[in-house]
Amino acid sequence: MLVTACRLLVVLLPTSVAFSVQKGSPNNVNLYAVSTGQQKMHHQHDAEEDSTDPIRPVHQNWWPVAALISLKPTQPNALQVLGKPLVAAKSNASWNVLDDRCSHRFAPLSEGRMISTGHLQCAYHGWEFDTITGACSKLPQVTDVKKVAAVQTYPTREEAGMLWVWMDPSSLALADQIQLPISPLVRQYVARFGNEACFMRDLPYGIELLGENLLDLSHLPFSHHSVGGLKREQGGPLPTRMLSKREREDAALWEKEEDPTYNPVLPRYQVEIIDAAQHDPVIMQFAKSNAEASTRIGFYEPSHVRYRRIFGERATHVELFMCPTSEGRSRVFLFNVFRSAPVPKVADLRGFMKQITPGALKAKLFQIIFRRLTDPRKPNAHLFAHEIFDGDGIFLHKQGNRMREAGLTFRDYSTPSSADTLLSAYRRFLESAARKTRETSSCSLADAVVGQNQYGDDLPRSVMLDRYNTHTKHCPTCLNSLQKSRRSHSRTGFLKTALQGALGASVFSFIGLLTLESLPFAIRVTTRTLINALLVRVGIMIGMSTLGIFVLARKERKLHQKIDLFLFKDYVHSDKL
Repeated sequence: MLVTACRLLVVLLPTSVAFSVQKGSPNNVNLYAVSTGQQKMHHQHDAEEDSTDPIRPVHQNWWPVAALISLKPTQPNALQVLGKPLVAAKSNASWNVLDDRCSHRFAPLSEGRMISTGHLQCAYHGWEFDTITGACSKLPQVTDVKKVAAVQTYPTREEAGMLWVWMDPSSLALADQIQLPISPLVRQYVARFGNEACFMRDLPYGIELLGENLLDLSHLPFSHHSVGGLKREQGGPLPTRMLSKREREDAALWEKEEDPTYNPVLPRYQVEIIDAAQHDPVIMQFAKSNAEASTRIGFYEPSHVRYRRIFGERATHVELFMCPTSEGRSRVFLFNVFRSAPVPKVADLRGFMKQITPGALKAKLFQIIFRRLTDPRKPNAHLFAHEIFDGDGIFLHKQGNRMREAGLTFRDYSTPSSADTLLSAYRRFLESAARKTRETSSCSLADAVVGQNQYGDDLPRSVMLDRYNTHTKHCPTCLNSLQKSRRSHSRTGFLKTALQGALGASVFSFIGLLTLESLPFAIRVTTRTLINALLVRVGIMIGMSTLGIFVLARKERKLHQKIDLFLFKDYVHSDKL
């Protein structure tokens, strides 16, 4: 049962929300039932149909920049978005974001410190800045600070456990009008678990390749073979069709039902897998081939990907948010959420008997195990997420490197399958948004989402799959587990060394007792009983010390392996049999 729970958890990662689908509601399977393969396939260029809302420039968007749990409130925090260095500082119980550049001689403010006034002091010459307005509040070298240029500040939001930044301070009115694409389920989950619900990891490839990867389900059986229940043999056609605006509106009805006060944000593009029970690798593991099932994947401007699967009376929900830190680098946010179906009330004795049958008890036990595995306050869910991202990490970075070396773009791809429809629309979206940014702002901001100049040579595997610098050191949950494991490893090593010393002393004593056999016969006769008793005791000590060393050595190895899970774990596809 634990294996089954692990399988379901892995295939639903990076994030999953599981809940029941009530009959007669807009969430009913019949509402989302897909047609058979006789439906007409849409070509890639159809992705833009019914998506007539103007695309905003890259910098005129709310970007998630950090998990709130990763930020240190007593010191400045270095960030990077669209290739621009920023610094986040907490003042008056809220997070503020400024350019990471002192207006004096451009030293990084992130190397400074927060002082008692709540202002940020530059470590170079002690200049102090109000983090809300960016104004210089103190200049130790002179008394007049009026002529000192302020540091640029940026609008911020704190929602769903993430810090969001609007990268164009000149369009504040527009920023106030934009609603963040956060579903009611994620908001409820964060309300339940706090900011610990948000998982964050830095990746060695750009948002353009990350988005392609997240919007493509056809890679799952191959990239993640043997992870959970996925197998290469499941690979095959993944026919999709693009949804119209009306269909996207219908597909969002469940959000309004979940929270009547919520105004759903529609995806810019959304596709539906045709005959999901036959073609979606995830649903194929848990639903019969003839079962009613549907899978929908949506892209929400500017960087949100959401999956929704329905099979039988159950559904799964997957949400991810992306941040373009710089060219060839990105940051991903996910929520490993699970909410089990409600347990029906016992109406009568017959209903009670149904609840205590082996099948019902097994289902409840499964829910308990699965809930523990997905608890964001435990490191297990984080380690599962690493396994998924590591499966893609090596070749996505190398893909970017190969494309840079050959001067290739996404337009050079060979995409004969409709499985690539959504990701092609996504790439054209990025291209359009970047073009508008180049027309109105800095080209470097645009390059962060479409440029490939910074991939360079292949990184070492230990860097591409590094877990410590990309996640652990920013995550209190994993960092605490790592520190506990290291302390336990140190204590175990100390005890093992002590037992090794005791074993050496015992062996020496045992040998010494054996040499007493060379004493004169008269002495041996009088001391034989004592010698035999000592030999037995020393022998027991030798046996216990040996056993203790063996047990501690095994524990030491396991702790070392556990420590490595938070630092680096290689992922070799050819080893996945």
